[in-house]
Amino acid sequence: KELFAKLKINQATCFWRDVYANGFLKGEDVENQGEFPQENSIDAIFLDLPQPWLALDHSKKMIKKGGRICCFSPCIEQVQKTALELKQQGWKNLETLECLKRHFERRVKQEQSLFDDVQKKVCTEQNKR
Repeated sequence: KELFAKLKINQATCFWRDVYANGFLKGEDVENQGEFPQENSIDAIFLDLPQPWLALDHSKKMIKKGGRICCFSPCIEQVQKTALELKQQGWKNLETLECLKRHFERRVKQEQSLFDDVQKKVCTEQNKR
């Protein structure tokens, strides 16, 4: 909630609960967590779950017509199961994106020029005198 405030996002709601079992509607497990959304009232749902396909039935009840769902899945098997379930539920415009994190090592490559070689030789000769 502090992050939403810092980013000046004032129409976002975040709740911690078992969405597999309880979905997104208000229940006993979240009685004192503030205002809860109504069915067909959410623009987007973000699922960062081990088995997002198990929460899709609940998600479909909550999202407005034209709304979006985003699932974060590290394994292609999770993506495949989720995509299959989304298709079976009638979702359209499915898109899969891969986010890669790559580390790049910075190396300094020094190339010597003919001038550098001549300058070193001159300095060495001068130091011998």
